[in-house]
Amino acid sequence: MNRAARVVPDVASFSVDDGFWYSIPDHLESDVEVGSIVRVPLSGRRVRGWVVQMVDEREGKLKEVAGVSGSGPVFDNALLQGLHWAARHYVAPVATLLGRATPPNLPRSIPGGPELPDVSEPPHALSAVAERTARGRTAPVTALVGNWHVLDWLGALRAVLDEGRSVLVVAASAAEVERLGAAAAGVWGESAVTVSGEDDASDTAAWEMAQSPPRVVIGTPKTAAWQVGRLGLGIVLEESRRAMKDRQTPTIHVRDLMRTRSKLESFNLVFFGPTPGVELLAEGAEVVRSGNRAWSLVEVVDRSEEKPGSGFLSSRTIAAIDATAEAGKRVFVFTHRRVGSASLRCTKCRTLRACSKCETRLGRVDECPKCGTAAGDCPVCGGSEFEEMGTIPERLVAEINRRVGPGFATTHPGDAPVTVGTERDLAGLEEVTLAVAADVDGMLLGIGYRTAEEALRQLARLASVVSSRRGSRLMLQTSHPESPLVTTLRRGDPIPYLERVLIQRARDGAPPSVEMIALEVRGEVPETLGDDLAGLDRGAMAMGPMEVDDGVRWLVTGKLGKTRLELRKMVGRWRDKGATVRVDVDPIDV
Repeated sequence: MNRAARVVPDVASFSVDDGFWYSIPDHLESDVEVGSIVRVPLSGRRVRGWVVQMVDEREGKLKEVAGVSGSGPVFDNALLQGLHWAARHYVAPVATLLGRATPPNLPRSIPGGPELPDVSEPPHALSAVAERTARGRTAPVTALVGNWHVLDWLGALRAVLDEGRSVLVVAASAAEVERLGAAAAGVWGESAVTVSGEDDASDTAAWEMAQSPPRVVIGTPKTAAWQVGRLGLGIVLEESRRAMKDRQTPTIHVRDLMRTRSKLESFNLVFFGPTPGVELLAEGAEVVRSGNRAWSLVEVVDRSEEKPGSGFLSSRTIAAIDATAEAGKRVFVFTHRRVGSASLRCTKCRTLRACSKCETRLGRVDECPKCGTAAGDCPVCGGSEFEEMGTIPERLVAEINRRVGPGFATTHPGDAPVTVGTERDLAGLEEVTLAVAADVDGMLLGIGYRTAEEALRQLARLASVVSSRRGSRLMLQTSHPESPLVTTLRRGDPIPYLERVLIQRARDGAPPSVEMIALEVRGEVPETLGDDLAGLDRGAMAMGPMEVDDGVRWLVTGKLGKTRLELRKMVGRWRDKGATVRVDVDPIDV
């Protein structure tokens, strides 16, 4: 009989999910506990592993734990249950999820808890959840609809911190984490912990501080798997953003992991942003509004009567950009596309090159693909010199500088009064007086079941960078001013629109009304792949194959509880045969 520990080796394979038993030598007995990082013998070598179970007695001759690494456990039993759930849900090896909970370097020393500064608590919609947390009461999962960029809510965390509990705030990007962290440090001093991913040493130091409450831990999506000492409240900012879901296997979504953790670890959870995801509404999250509008005021520019070829921006929009820039205020012009079709335009009259016979637009080809006519001079002015159009932001910059004045616009923030960019430029963008959505209609033309929700989310996020000062606004250019999307943006309330999207998803048989997993198999594609998927549980339907680069793609839908367990075995076999398998749970693009 030996006191023993079950250890999952740090090997990304389904074959070691259950771990192996090791005896604990006397000199390590006080150091080994659930969550400890240990070194154990495995197949003739020593590997890192995590202790997932302890027993006082275990029969049989066992190999010994060789050593303990770090100063303490990196997870407790409650978090371990959440990580096991994630491994099953995302069809991933258990070791991969345990690695997500582990700081980059070995934790060495846990500092003492900080002294809280004297902070006034402004009234905020978040205060009610914070007060229930402080009293040890469970609150329903909350969808707090509003602009989190107005950081007065940081003071509303006082009730939680005063009770010696911690708060975990998850933001989508490092730029937003750094901005939030600086603001939180200004309010909460040493209690604020920022996890920006700058380097392994700083992230490990942040993990160590997060273990000593009370803390406000602010981090990127990776922190959703971290242990936080006496965690009382979790806040996820804009959970419906793409950055909140990992692109590579396992495709963990912060929303689902945090929801599961909140149940197992008994902390309250708030999803804060202008547009909650329809999955939150489907799961029954309690909707609470922060303020009268979820985003800034919106002005609609009707382009339905304008002639084709009049440019990206209407005269009214150009006038607003000109006036705002002349007043020394900042402008951001948004396009949802970065790259358009390859086209050339006349350097003299700026007409897009077209076939002189059938007027088909031509790019770099020398012959019209429709009628075979040779490409010649400009059909409008006869010019023979053409220039490449460039990316959509570059073309917008050129148009603004041509119509307003040289040097007014750029794609580099801070270099000119007007910045042009896409969604990826919003994270690090300073507050602006005027934001312009150049092509609202084009945002609804995408292929995919999330198109409507994505259009609203992106435009609401754009409105969130607009100042709350008088005269600030978002201008929407559209040929359909009475469309449901534009009406919703004008009213500043996303819920009715998202509820309609949710109903349409159910009619179409799309998530969240059904579960969905996309499988991409590349390299050595098994000959039995189709037969394997055809034999899945009756609650699942496999559709495919569709050819992708160097492989195939299948879509599995339905009720996938048993199917996930079957897929773990299949994916393991396929990988053992040399295939590269990507398992995309709840795919964003289908």
